[in-house]
Amino acid sequence: MDFIFEILFELIVEGSLEAAGDKKVPMVIRVLACVFLIVVFGGIAALCIVSGITDKNWIVGAAGGVLLIIMGFTAWKLRSKAGERKRQKEDQD
Repeated sequence: MDFIFEILFELIVEGSLEAAGDKKVPMVIRVLACVFLIVVFGGIAALCIVSGITDKNWIVGAAGGVLLIIMGFTAWKLRSKAGERKRQKEDQD
């Protein structure tokens, strides 16, 4: 049973990763895939932080914090890149 859930979860997460970066996929689907990925990885990070605090295992809590920082930095870089492309496109028009 665990094996089935693992395969399904892997397919969903990998499919979301592929859909989020593919220009052929409609924008609504890409946004939903990004939201799903943020919820999944944010939940994992929050679970690590909460687990680290409750068990007084600071290494696990720090790992969750680092994961959140990486997620935030990546989102910020992607957003700034998208804004830069939009400005370049407007300058060309």
